[in-house]
Amino acid sequence: MRKLLVWLICFVPLPLHGAQHDSISAWYVDSLVKVFPDSPATTSRPEVTLLSARNGHTSLQVALRSESRRIVRERVVAPRLGNAALQVRTYRVGTVKVNSHPTDTPLDEVVRSEVGPYPDPLFPLAKEFSLEGSHTETIWVSVFTPEGTRPGIYAGAVEIDSGKQKLRLPFRVEVFAATVPKEQKLWVTNWLWFEQELMAKHYPQLKSDPDRYWKILENIGRTMAVYRQNVVFVPVRTLAKAHLADGAIQYDFGLVDHWIEIFDKAGMARMIEGGHLSGRLGGGYDSPYVLPTDLVENDQVVRKELPADDPRAEQNLRVFLRQLRTHLKEKGWLSRYVQHVHDEPHGAEMPIYRRFVHIVSVELPGVPTLDAISLSEDISSQEETTIWVPKLSTFDERLDAIAAHQAHGGQSWYYICLDPRGKYLNRFTDYPTLKVRLLPWVNYRYGLTGYLHWGGNFWTDRPFENVQPDWGGGFFLPAGDNAIVYPDPEHDGVFVSERLEVMREGIEDYELLMESARHAHERTDALARTVLPTFTGYVRDVNQFRKLERELLVLVTEAQRE
Repeated sequence: MRKLLVWLICFVPLPLHGAQHDSISAWYVDSLVKVFPDSPATTSRPEVTLLSARNGHTSLQVALRSESRRIVRERVVAPRLGNAALQVRTYRVGTVKVNSHPTDTPLDEVVRSEVGPYPDPLFPLAKEFSLEGSHTETIWVSVFTPEGTRPGIYAGAVEIDSGKQKLRLPFRVEVFAATVPKEQKLWVTNWLWFEQELMAKHYPQLKSDPDRYWKILENIGRTMAVYRQNVVFVPVRTLAKAHLADGAIQYDFGLVDHWIEIFDKAGMARMIEGGHLSGRLGGGYDSPYVLPTDLVENDQVVRKELPADDPRAEQNLRVFLRQLRTHLKEKGWLSRYVQHVHDEPHGAEMPIYRRFVHIVSVELPGVPTLDAISLSEDISSQEETTIWVPKLSTFDERLDAIAAHQAHGGQSWYYICLDPRGKYLNRFTDYPTLKVRLLPWVNYRYGLTGYLHWGGNFWTDRPFENVQPDWGGGFFLPAGDNAIVYPDPEHDGVFVSERLEVMREGIEDYELLMESARHAHERTDALARTVLPTFTGYVRDVNQFRKLERELLVLVTEAQRE
Protein backbone atom coordinates (compact mmCIF):
# COMPACT_ATOMS: atom_id res chain seq x y z
CA MET A 1 0.00 0.00 0.00
CA ARG A 2 1.40 3.37 -1.01
CA LYS A 3 0.33 6.73 0.30
CA LEU A 4 -0.74 9.48 -2.09
CA LEU A 5 -0.67 12.90 -0.49
CA VAL A 6 -2.08 15.92 -2.32
CA TRP A 7 -1.41 19.52 -1.29
CA LEU A 8 -3.51 22.25 -2.84
CA ILE A 9 -1.34 25.37 -2.57
CA CYS A 10 -2.99 28.35 -4.14
CA PHE A 11 -1.88 31.74 -5.37
CA VAL A 12 1.89 31.48 -4.86
CA PRO A 13 4.39 31.11 -7.71
CA LEU A 14 5.62 27.56 -8.22
CA PRO A 15 7.92 26.08 -10.88
CA LEU A 16 6.54 23.80 -13.56
CA HIS A 17 7.08 20.07 -13.30
CA GLY A 18 5.62 17.09 -15.09
CA ALA A 19 2.09 16.03 -14.22
CA GLN A 20 2.50 12.30 -14.91
CA HIS A 21 4.93 9.75 -13.51
CA ASP A 22 4.98 5.97 -13.43
CA SER A 23 1.48 4.56 -12.96
CA ILE A 24 0.03 7.63 -11.20
CA SER A 25 -1.40 10.28 -13.51
CA ALA A 26 -2.87 13.66 -12.61
CA TRP A 27 -4.26 16.25 -15.01
CA TYR A 28 -6.52 19.28 -15.12
CA VAL A 29 -9.97 19.20 -16.71
CA ASP A 30 -12.21 22.20 -17.38
CA SER A 31 -15.11 22.30 -14.92
CA LEU A 32 -17.53 22.35 -17.89
CA VAL A 33 -16.32 18.90 -18.98
CA LYS A 34 -17.55 15.75 -17.23
CA VAL A 35 -14.96 13.25 -16.01
CA PHE A 36 -16.04 9.61 -15.73
CA PRO A 37 -14.57 6.73 -13.71
CA ASP A 38 -13.38 5.18 -16.98
CA SER A 39 -11.92 8.41 -18.40
CA PRO A 40 -8.37 7.62 -19.57
CA ALA A 41 -5.36 9.52 -18.33
CA THR A 42 -4.28 12.46 -20.44
CA THR A 43 -1.86 15.36 -20.22
CA SER A 44 -2.87 18.83 -19.08
CA ARG A 45 -1.91 21.91 -20.98
CA PRO A 46 1.39 23.34 -19.66
CA GLU A 47 -0.55 25.95 -17.73
CA VAL A 48 -4.25 26.35 -16.94
CA THR A 49 -5.72 29.82 -16.49
CA LEU A 50 -9.02 30.40 -14.72
CA LEU A 51 -10.93 33.65 -15.25
CA SER A 52 -12.58 35.38 -12.33
CA ALA A 53 -14.55 38.51 -11.56
CA ARG A 54 -14.34 39.92 -8.09
CA ASN A 55 -17.11 38.72 -5.80
CA GLY A 56 -17.38 35.77 -8.18
CA HIS A 57 -16.59 32.08 -8.45
CA THR A 58 -14.57 29.99 -10.85
CA SER A 59 -13.65 26.31 -10.79
CA LEU A 60 -11.56 23.53 -12.26
CA GLN A 61 -11.10 19.79 -11.85
CA VAL A 62 -8.09 17.63 -11.09
CA ALA A 63 -8.38 14.06 -12.39
CA LEU A 64 -6.30 11.29 -10.80
CA ARG A 65 -5.76 7.77 -12.09
CA SER A 66 -3.66 4.77 -11.17
CA GLU A 67 -3.37 2.15 -13.90
CA SER A 68 -1.73 -0.42 -11.63
CA ARG A 69 -4.98 -1.53 -10.03
CA ARG A 70 -3.80 -0.82 -6.54
CA ILE A 71 -5.31 1.25 -3.77
CA VAL A 72 -3.49 4.43 -2.85
CA ARG A 73 -4.39 7.20 -0.45
CA GLU A 74 -4.40 10.92 -0.88
CA ARG A 75 -4.72 13.98 1.26
CA VAL A 76 -5.58 17.51 0.25
CA VAL A 77 -4.49 20.51 2.27
CA ALA A 78 -5.47 24.05 1.28
CA PRO A 79 -3.42 26.41 3.43
CA ARG A 80 -3.70 30.19 3.31
CA LEU A 81 -0.29 31.54 2.31
CA GLY A 82 1.02 35.10 2.38
CA ASN A 83 -1.53 37.85 1.91
CA ALA A 84 -3.46 36.14 -0.88
CA ALA A 85 -7.18 36.63 -0.34
CA LEU A 86 -8.64 34.15 -2.81
CA GLN A 87 -10.63 31.42 -1.10
CA VAL A 88 -10.53 27.77 -2.11
CA ARG A 89 -12.91 24.89 -1.44
CA THR A 90 -12.16 21.35 -2.57
CA TYR A 91 -14.50 18.41 -3.10
CA ARG A 92 -14.33 14.81 -4.21
CA VAL A 93 -16.64 14.24 -7.15
CA GLY A 94 -19.06 11.35 -6.64
CA THR A 95 -21.30 9.62 -9.15
CA VAL A 96 -24.98 8.77 -9.50
CA LYS A 97 -26.52 6.12 -11.69
CA VAL A 98 -28.15 7.21 -14.95
CA ASN A 99 -30.40 4.44 -16.25
CA SER A 100 -31.68 6.12 -19.40
CA HIS A 101 -31.24 9.28 -21.44
CA PRO A 102 -34.11 11.78 -21.83
CA THR A 103 -36.69 10.73 -24.41
CA ASP A 104 -36.91 12.70 -27.65
CA THR A 105 -33.23 13.57 -27.30
CA PRO A 106 -30.60 12.74 -29.94
CA LEU A 107 -27.47 11.09 -28.58
CA ASP A 108 -25.35 14.03 -29.68
CA GLU A 109 -27.24 16.14 -27.11
CA VAL A 110 -26.04 14.03 -24.16
CA VAL A 111 -22.46 13.72 -22.94
CA ARG A 112 -22.02 10.09 -24.00
CA SER A 113 -24.21 7.36 -25.38
CA GLU A 114 -23.49 5.01 -22.47
CA VAL A 115 -25.63 5.03 -19.34
CA GLY A 116 -24.26 4.14 -15.92
CA PRO A 117 -22.30 6.22 -13.39
CA TYR A 118 -22.25 9.96 -14.09
CA PRO A 119 -20.42 12.59 -12.05
CA ASP A 120 -22.49 15.04 -10.01
CA PRO A 121 -22.51 15.02 -6.16
CA LEU A 122 -19.65 16.86 -4.49
CA PHE A 123 -18.39 15.49 -1.18
CA PRO A 124 -16.06 17.45 1.10
CA LEU A 125 -12.55 16.21 0.48
CA ALA A 126 -11.36 14.08 3.38
CA LYS A 127 -7.79 14.20 4.60
CA GLU A 128 -7.35 10.75 3.12
CA PHE A 129 -9.42 8.68 0.75
CA SER A 130 -8.89 5.70 -1.50
CA LEU A 131 -7.98 5.86 -5.15
CA GLU A 132 -8.90 2.62 -6.82
CA GLY A 133 -6.68 1.13 -9.48
CA SER A 134 -7.80 1.61 -13.11
CA HIS A 135 -10.37 4.10 -11.90
CA THR A 136 -10.36 7.86 -12.45
CA GLU A 137 -11.08 9.95 -9.38
CA THR A 138 -11.84 13.66 -9.65
CA ILE A 139 -11.24 16.59 -7.31
CA TRP A 140 -13.35 19.69 -7.79
CA VAL A 141 -11.64 22.98 -6.92
CA SER A 142 -13.87 26.02 -6.38
CA VAL A 143 -12.24 29.45 -6.11
CA PHE A 144 -13.95 32.56 -4.76
CA THR A 145 -12.45 35.99 -5.37
CA PRO A 146 -13.49 38.52 -2.69
CA GLU A 147 -14.63 41.94 -3.84
CA GLY A 148 -11.54 43.75 -2.57
CA THR A 149 -9.03 41.55 -4.40
CA ARG A 150 -6.52 43.44 -6.53
CA PRO A 151 -6.82 42.58 -10.24
CA GLY A 152 -3.92 40.57 -11.64
CA ILE A 153 -2.52 37.08 -12.11
CA TYR A 154 -2.46 34.72 -9.12
CA ALA A 155 -0.29 31.64 -9.62
CA GLY A 156 -0.83 28.39 -7.82
CA ALA A 157 -0.44 24.63 -8.11
CA VAL A 158 -1.76 21.30 -7.03
CA GLU A 159 1.03 19.10 -5.66
CA ILE A 160 0.71 15.34 -5.42
CA ASP A 161 2.96 13.23 -3.25
CA SER A 162 2.71 9.45 -3.38
CA GLY A 163 5.90 8.69 -1.53
CA LYS A 164 8.58 8.39 -4.20
CA GLN A 165 6.49 10.36 -6.67
CA LYS A 166 6.03 14.11 -6.44
CA LEU A 167 3.83 15.66 -9.12
CA ARG A 168 2.95 19.31 -9.60
CA LEU A 169 0.19 20.87 -11.73
CA PRO A 170 0.48 24.66 -12.04
CA PHE A 171 -2.48 26.92 -12.66
CA ARG A 172 -3.25 30.63 -12.65
CA VAL A 173 -6.28 32.71 -11.74
CA GLU A 174 -6.64 35.89 -13.77
CA VAL A 175 -8.64 38.32 -11.64
CA PHE A 176 -10.37 41.14 -13.51
CA ALA A 177 -11.51 44.45 -12.07
CA ALA A 178 -15.04 43.44 -13.07
CA THR A 179 -17.12 42.91 -9.94
CA VAL A 180 -20.30 40.89 -9.49
CA PRO A 181 -22.76 43.31 -7.83
CA LYS A 182 -23.64 42.62 -4.20
CA GLU A 183 -27.37 42.82 -4.79
CA GLN A 184 -28.51 40.05 -7.10
CA LYS A 185 -31.07 41.03 -9.72
CA LEU A 186 -32.00 37.55 -10.93
CA TRP A 187 -34.70 35.80 -8.91
CA VAL A 188 -33.87 32.12 -8.41
CA THR A 189 -36.06 29.47 -6.81
CA ASN A 190 -35.63 25.71 -6.58
CA TRP A 191 -38.64 24.33 -4.76
CA LEU A 192 -37.52 22.55 -1.60
CA TRP A 193 -39.65 19.71 -0.26
CA PHE A 194 -39.67 19.49 3.52
CA GLU A 195 -42.60 17.22 4.36
CA GLN A 196 -41.85 15.44 7.63
CA GLU A 197 -42.25 11.96 6.15
CA LEU A 198 -39.88 12.70 3.27
CA MET A 199 -37.29 14.29 5.53
CA ALA A 200 -37.42 11.45 8.06
CA LYS A 201 -36.43 8.97 5.33
CA HIS A 202 -33.19 10.81 4.71
CA TYR A 203 -32.50 12.22 8.17
CA PRO A 204 -33.28 9.27 10.47
CA GLN A 205 -32.23 11.22 13.57
CA LEU A 206 -35.49 13.17 13.24
CA LYS A 207 -37.38 10.18 14.62
CA SER A 208 -35.75 10.59 18.03
CA ASP A 209 -35.06 14.33 17.84
CA PRO A 210 -37.90 16.12 15.99
CA ASP A 211 -36.61 19.55 17.02
CA ARG A 212 -33.67 18.93 14.69
CA TYR A 213 -36.04 19.48 11.77
CA TRP A 214 -35.70 23.26 11.84
CA LYS A 215 -31.93 23.10 12.10
CA ILE A 216 -31.82 20.94 8.96
CA LEU A 217 -34.01 23.45 7.12
CA GLU A 218 -31.76 26.30 8.19
CA ASN A 219 -28.64 24.47 7.05
CA ILE A 220 -30.16 23.67 3.67
CA GLY A 221 -31.33 27.26 3.32
CA ARG A 222 -27.85 28.55 4.13
CA THR A 223 -26.32 26.30 1.47
CA MET A 224 -28.82 27.39 -1.16
CA ALA A 225 -28.24 31.05 -0.30
CA VAL A 226 -24.49 30.59 -0.82
CA TYR A 227 -25.36 29.24 -4.26
CA ARG A 228 -27.43 32.37 -4.98
CA GLN A 229 -30.97 31.15 -4.41
CA ASN A 230 -32.86 34.17 -3.08
CA VAL A 231 -36.50 33.01 -3.10
CA VAL A 232 -38.06 30.74 -0.48
CA PHE A 233 -41.17 28.68 -1.22
CA VAL A 234 -43.56 28.79 1.76
CA PRO A 235 -46.56 26.39 1.79
CA VAL A 236 -48.74 28.93 3.60
CA ARG A 237 -52.00 27.02 3.24
CA THR A 238 -50.44 23.97 4.90
CA LEU A 239 -48.49 25.78 7.62
CA ALA A 240 -51.28 28.13 8.74
CA LYS A 241 -53.44 26.34 11.32
CA ALA A 242 -57.16 27.04 11.55
CA HIS A 243 -59.04 27.12 14.84
CA LEU A 244 -62.35 28.42 16.17
CA ALA A 245 -62.50 31.76 17.97
CA ASP A 246 -65.91 33.17 18.91
CA GLY A 247 -67.54 30.86 16.40
CA ALA A 248 -65.38 31.98 13.47
CA ILE A 249 -62.30 30.54 11.82
CA GLN A 250 -59.07 32.19 12.84
CA TYR A 251 -55.62 31.34 11.52
CA ASP A 252 -52.50 30.83 13.58
CA PHE A 253 -49.50 31.80 11.44
CA GLY A 254 -46.88 30.68 13.95
CA LEU A 255 -45.43 27.98 11.68
CA VAL A 256 -45.46 30.35 8.71
CA ASP A 257 -43.47 32.83 10.79
CA HIS A 258 -40.98 30.21 11.93
CA TRP A 259 -40.48 29.01 8.35
CA ILE A 260 -39.82 32.51 7.01
CA GLU A 261 -37.61 33.44 9.96
CA ILE A 262 -35.51 30.30 9.48
CA PHE A 263 -34.80 31.10 5.85
CA ASP A 264 -34.36 34.79 6.63
CA LYS A 265 -31.66 33.78 9.08
CA ALA A 266 -30.11 31.59 6.38
CA GLY A 267 -30.05 34.54 3.97
CA MET A 268 -32.31 32.94 1.37
CA ALA A 269 -35.59 34.83 1.69
CA ARG A 270 -35.26 38.08 -0.25
CA MET A 271 -38.54 37.05 -1.88
CA ILE A 272 -41.21 35.05 -0.05
CA GLU A 273 -43.00 32.74 -2.49
CA GLY A 274 -46.40 31.81 -1.07
CA GLY A 275 -47.46 28.28 -2.01
CA HIS A 276 -50.37 27.41 -4.28
CA LEU A 277 -53.89 28.13 -3.05
CA SER A 278 -55.59 25.54 -5.23
CA GLY A 279 -54.82 22.15 -6.71
CA ARG A 280 -56.34 19.11 -8.38
CA LEU A 281 -58.22 16.24 -6.83
CA GLY A 282 -55.76 13.41 -6.31
CA GLY A 283 -52.97 15.41 -7.94
CA GLY A 284 -53.65 14.32 -11.53
CA TYR A 285 -52.86 16.88 -14.22
CA ASP A 286 -56.40 16.70 -15.66
CA SER A 287 -58.22 15.99 -12.39
CA PRO A 288 -60.94 18.36 -11.13
CA TYR A 289 -59.88 21.78 -9.84
CA VAL A 290 -60.23 21.92 -6.04
CA LEU A 291 -59.41 24.26 -3.16
CA PRO A 292 -58.32 23.16 0.32
CA THR A 293 -61.05 24.63 2.50
CA ASP A 294 -61.43 24.95 6.26
CA LEU A 295 -65.04 24.38 7.38
CA VAL A 296 -66.84 24.41 10.71
CA GLU A 297 -68.71 21.16 11.33
CA ASN A 298 -70.09 20.15 14.73
CA ASP A 299 -68.12 22.95 16.39
CA GLN A 300 -64.90 21.58 14.90
CA VAL A 301 -62.69 22.88 12.11
CA VAL A 302 -62.23 20.32 9.34
CA ARG A 303 -60.15 20.58 6.16
CA LYS A 304 -61.77 19.42 2.92
CA GLU A 305 -60.97 19.74 -0.76
CA LEU A 306 -63.97 21.43 -2.33
CA PRO A 307 -64.80 21.94 -5.99
CA ALA A 308 -63.96 25.41 -7.27
CA ASP A 309 -67.63 26.25 -7.83
CA ASP A 310 -68.57 25.55 -4.20
CA PRO A 311 -69.24 29.00 -2.64
CA ARG A 312 -67.78 27.81 0.67
CA ALA A 313 -64.38 27.42 -1.02
CA GLU A 314 -64.32 31.03 -2.19
CA GLN A 315 -65.64 32.31 1.14
CA ASN A 316 -62.92 30.51 3.13
CA LEU A 317 -60.22 31.58 0.69
CA ARG A 318 -61.19 35.22 1.17
CA VAL A 319 -61.09 34.83 4.96
CA PHE A 320 -57.67 33.23 4.77
CA LEU A 321 -56.24 35.86 2.43
CA ARG A 322 -57.50 38.78 4.51
CA GLN A 323 -55.95 37.38 7.67
CA LEU A 324 -52.75 36.51 5.81
CA ARG A 325 -52.42 40.06 4.50
CA THR A 326 -52.95 41.57 7.93
CA HIS A 327 -50.35 39.25 9.41
CA LEU A 328 -47.75 39.83 6.69
CA LYS A 329 -48.19 43.58 7.07
CA GLU A 330 -47.69 43.35 10.84
CA LYS A 331 -44.51 41.34 10.32
CA GLY A 332 -43.16 43.75 7.70
CA TRP A 333 -43.08 41.05 5.02
CA LEU A 334 -45.81 42.25 2.68
CA SER A 335 -43.47 44.11 0.31
CA ARG A 336 -41.47 40.97 -0.52
CA TYR A 337 -44.34 38.51 -0.67
CA VAL A 338 -45.66 36.98 -3.91
CA GLN A 339 -48.51 34.51 -4.22
CA HIS A 340 -48.99 31.37 -6.29
CA VAL A 341 -52.58 30.54 -7.20
CA HIS A 342 -52.56 27.35 -9.31
CA ASP A 343 -49.77 25.38 -10.95
CA GLU A 344 -49.83 25.07 -14.74
CA PRO A 345 -53.50 26.07 -15.36
CA HIS A 346 -54.74 24.75 -18.67
CA GLY A 347 -57.77 23.92 -20.77
CA ALA A 348 -61.09 24.03 -18.94
CA GLU A 349 -59.32 25.30 -15.82
CA MET A 350 -58.61 28.71 -17.35
CA PRO A 351 -61.88 30.50 -16.50
CA ILE A 352 -61.67 29.14 -12.94
CA TYR A 353 -58.04 30.15 -12.64
CA ARG A 354 -58.71 33.69 -13.84
CA ARG A 355 -61.50 34.08 -11.30
CA PHE A 356 -59.29 33.06 -8.41
CA VAL A 357 -56.39 35.22 -9.59
CA HIS A 358 -58.83 38.16 -9.46
CA ILE A 359 -59.94 37.18 -5.95
CA VAL A 360 -56.33 37.08 -4.80
CA SER A 361 -55.67 40.47 -6.38
CA VAL A 362 -58.63 41.93 -4.51
CA GLU A 363 -57.81 40.39 -1.13
CA LEU A 364 -54.03 40.89 -1.39
CA PRO A 365 -53.89 44.28 -3.11
CA GLY A 366 -50.42 45.14 -4.34
CA VAL A 367 -49.12 41.59 -3.88
CA PRO A 368 -47.82 40.11 -7.17
CA THR A 369 -49.22 36.79 -8.30
CA LEU A 370 -47.01 34.30 -10.12
CA ASP A 371 -47.61 30.93 -11.71
CA ALA A 372 -46.19 28.48 -14.18
CA ILE A 373 -48.40 29.17 -17.19
CA SER A 374 -48.62 28.10 -20.81
CA LEU A 375 -48.52 30.81 -23.45
CA SER A 376 -50.57 28.53 -25.69
CA GLU A 377 -53.59 29.29 -23.52
CA ASP A 378 -55.69 32.48 -23.80
CA ILE A 379 -52.90 34.98 -23.13
CA SER A 380 -55.01 38.13 -23.05
CA SER A 381 -57.07 36.88 -20.14
CA GLN A 382 -53.97 35.98 -18.10
CA GLU A 383 -52.87 39.60 -17.83
CA GLU A 384 -53.90 39.82 -14.18
CA THR A 385 -51.22 37.26 -13.27
CA THR A 386 -48.33 39.59 -12.46
CA ILE A 387 -45.39 37.24 -13.03
CA TRP A 388 -45.68 34.83 -15.91
CA VAL A 389 -43.49 31.74 -15.62
CA PRO A 390 -43.71 29.89 -18.95
CA LYS A 391 -41.71 26.75 -19.61
CA LEU A 392 -38.60 27.01 -21.76
CA SER A 393 -39.39 25.76 -25.30
CA THR A 394 -43.03 26.92 -25.12
CA PHE A 395 -42.49 30.60 -25.86
CA ASP A 396 -40.07 30.60 -28.79
CA GLU A 397 -42.76 32.16 -31.00
CA ARG A 398 -44.51 34.13 -28.23
CA LEU A 399 -41.87 36.65 -27.27
CA ASP A 400 -44.27 39.34 -28.47
CA ALA A 401 -46.78 38.30 -25.80
CA ILE A 402 -44.09 38.44 -23.12
CA ALA A 403 -42.99 41.88 -24.31
CA ALA A 404 -46.59 43.13 -24.22
CA HIS A 405 -47.05 41.77 -20.71
CA GLN A 406 -43.88 43.51 -19.56
CA ALA A 407 -44.98 46.75 -21.25
CA HIS A 408 -48.10 46.66 -19.08
CA GLY A 409 -46.02 46.37 -15.91
CA GLY A 410 -45.83 42.59 -15.66
CA GLN A 411 -42.78 40.39 -15.27
CA SER A 412 -41.72 37.16 -16.91
CA TRP A 413 -39.53 34.39 -15.55
CA TYR A 414 -39.16 30.93 -17.04
CA TYR A 415 -39.00 27.39 -15.74
CA ILE A 416 -37.65 24.00 -16.76
CA CYS A 417 -38.72 20.59 -15.51
CA LEU A 418 -38.83 17.11 -17.07
CA ASP A 419 -38.63 18.97 -20.35
CA PRO A 420 -37.66 20.66 -22.61
CA ARG A 421 -35.47 17.96 -24.03
CA GLY A 422 -33.72 17.55 -27.35
CA LYS A 423 -31.61 20.55 -28.35
CA TYR A 424 -32.90 22.81 -25.56
CA LEU A 425 -30.96 23.76 -22.47
CA ASN A 426 -31.72 21.89 -19.28
CA ARG A 427 -29.89 20.71 -16.19
CA PHE A 428 -30.17 16.93 -16.60
CA THR A 429 -27.24 14.96 -15.21
CA ASP A 430 -26.36 13.42 -18.57
CA TYR A 431 -26.49 16.73 -20.46
CA PRO A 432 -23.26 18.63 -21.16
CA THR A 433 -22.42 20.88 -18.22
CA LEU A 434 -22.27 23.89 -20.53
CA LYS A 435 -26.05 23.60 -20.93
CA VAL A 436 -26.38 24.33 -17.20
CA ARG A 437 -23.97 27.27 -17.33
CA LEU A 438 -26.01 28.89 -20.10
CA LEU A 439 -29.41 28.71 -18.39
CA PRO A 440 -29.08 32.21 -16.84
CA TRP A 441 -27.90 33.53 -20.21
CA VAL A 442 -31.45 32.75 -21.39
CA ASN A 443 -32.68 35.17 -18.74
CA TYR A 444 -30.52 38.00 -20.01
CA ARG A 445 -30.94 37.22 -23.70
CA TYR A 446 -34.75 37.30 -23.56
CA GLY A 447 -35.38 39.76 -20.73
CA LEU A 448 -36.64 37.18 -18.20
CA THR A 449 -36.06 38.22 -14.60
CA GLY A 450 -36.38 34.90 -12.77
CA TYR A 451 -35.71 31.18 -12.92
CA LEU A 452 -37.86 28.45 -11.33
CA HIS A 453 -37.36 24.72 -10.95
CA TRP A 454 -39.73 22.39 -9.17
CA GLY A 455 -37.11 19.86 -8.01
CA GLY A 456 -34.65 21.20 -5.51
CA ASN A 457 -34.59 18.08 -3.33
CA PHE A 458 -37.38 15.73 -4.42
CA TRP A 459 -35.33 12.70 -3.46
CA THR A 460 -36.21 9.08 -4.05
CA ASP A 461 -35.69 6.52 -1.27
CA ARG A 462 -32.18 5.98 -2.68
CA PRO A 463 -31.07 9.46 -3.72
CA PHE A 464 -27.65 8.42 -5.07
CA GLU A 465 -28.70 5.19 -6.76
CA ASN A 466 -32.06 6.34 -8.14
CA VAL A 467 -32.16 9.84 -9.62
CA GLN A 468 -35.03 9.07 -11.98
CA PRO A 469 -38.33 8.79 -10.08
CA ASP A 470 -41.16 6.82 -11.68
CA TRP A 471 -43.70 9.44 -12.76
CA GLY A 472 -46.34 6.83 -13.56
CA GLY A 473 -47.28 4.92 -16.66
CA GLY A 474 -43.75 3.65 -17.06
CA PHE A 475 -42.34 7.14 -17.56
CA PHE A 476 -39.22 7.89 -15.55
CA LEU A 477 -38.00 11.43 -15.06
CA PRO A 478 -34.77 12.45 -16.78
CA ALA A 479 -31.77 11.97 -14.52
CA GLY A 480 -31.31 14.85 -12.10
CA ASP A 481 -34.63 16.55 -12.80
CA ASN A 482 -35.78 15.74 -9.28
CA ALA A 483 -32.92 17.34 -7.32
CA ILE A 484 -29.83 19.50 -7.54
CA VAL A 485 -28.56 18.69 -4.02
CA TYR A 486 -28.22 15.42 -2.08
CA PRO A 487 -28.97 14.61 1.57
CA ASP A 488 -26.13 14.78 4.09
CA PRO A 489 -27.70 13.43 7.30
CA GLU A 490 -24.38 13.29 9.15
CA HIS A 491 -24.13 17.08 9.06
CA ASP A 492 -27.87 17.90 9.04
CA GLY A 493 -27.54 19.42 5.60
CA VAL A 494 -26.98 18.65 1.96
CA PHE A 495 -24.17 17.85 -0.44
CA VAL A 496 -24.00 20.21 -3.39
CA SER A 497 -23.49 19.13 -6.98
CA GLU A 498 -21.45 19.99 -10.04
CA ARG A 499 -24.63 21.33 -11.60
CA LEU A 500 -25.30 23.67 -8.66
CA GLU A 501 -21.71 24.94 -8.77
CA VAL A 502 -21.94 25.66 -12.48
CA MET A 503 -25.41 27.19 -12.15
CA ARG A 504 -24.00 29.65 -9.61
CA GLU A 505 -21.29 30.68 -12.07
CA GLY A 506 -24.02 31.18 -14.70
CA ILE A 507 -26.04 33.36 -12.32
CA GLU A 508 -22.94 35.48 -11.82
CA ASP A 509 -22.64 35.72 -15.62
CA TYR A 510 -26.17 37.15 -15.66
CA GLU A 511 -25.31 39.75 -13.04
CA LEU A 512 -22.20 40.76 -15.01
CA LEU A 513 -24.24 41.00 -18.20
CA MET A 514 -26.74 43.27 -16.47
CA GLU A 515 -23.91 45.40 -15.12
CA SER A 516 -22.28 45.65 -18.54
CA ALA A 517 -25.59 46.54 -20.21
CA ARG A 518 -25.93 49.60 -17.99
CA HIS A 519 -22.96 51.16 -19.80
CA ALA A 520 -22.64 49.27 -23.11
CA HIS A 521 -26.03 47.87 -23.96
CA GLU A 522 -25.45 47.18 -27.66
CA ARG A 523 -22.08 45.47 -27.13
CA THR A 524 -23.48 43.40 -24.29
CA ASP A 525 -26.49 42.31 -26.31
CA ALA A 526 -24.21 41.42 -29.23
CA LEU A 527 -22.11 39.22 -26.94
CA ALA A 528 -25.23 37.51 -25.57
CA ARG A 529 -26.47 36.84 -29.10
CA THR A 530 -23.09 35.32 -29.96
CA VAL A 531 -23.30 32.97 -26.99
CA LEU A 532 -27.01 32.24 -27.46
CA PRO A 533 -28.19 33.11 -30.99
CA THR A 534 -31.43 31.12 -30.52
CA PHE A 535 -33.04 28.92 -27.92
CA THR A 536 -31.47 25.83 -29.48
CA GLY A 537 -28.51 27.38 -31.29
CA TYR A 538 -25.99 28.23 -28.59
CA VAL A 539 -22.25 27.88 -28.06
CA ARG A 540 -21.43 24.21 -27.52
CA ASP A 541 -17.64 24.28 -27.53
CA VAL A 542 -16.17 24.85 -24.07
CA ASN A 543 -13.02 26.57 -25.36
CA GLN A 544 -15.10 28.97 -27.42
CA PHE A 545 -17.26 29.76 -24.41
CA ARG A 546 -14.16 30.53 -22.33
CA LYS A 547 -13.07 33.10 -24.93
CA LEU A 548 -16.51 34.72 -24.78
CA GLU A 549 -16.39 34.63 -20.98
CA ARG A 550 -13.19 36.67 -21.19
CA GLU A 551 -14.93 39.16 -23.49
CA LEU A 552 -17.67 39.60 -20.88
CA LEU A 553 -15.16 40.24 -18.11
CA VAL A 554 -13.36 42.81 -20.28
CA LEU A 555 -16.68 44.51 -21.10
CA VAL A 556 -17.66 44.77 -17.43
CA THR A 557 -14.21 45.98 -16.45
CA GLU A 558 -14.46 48.79 -19.00
CA ALA A 559 -18.04 49.59 -17.96
CA GLN A 560 -17.26 49.79 -14.25
CA ARG A 561 -14.33 52.12 -14.88
CA GLU A 562 -16.66 54.72 -16.39
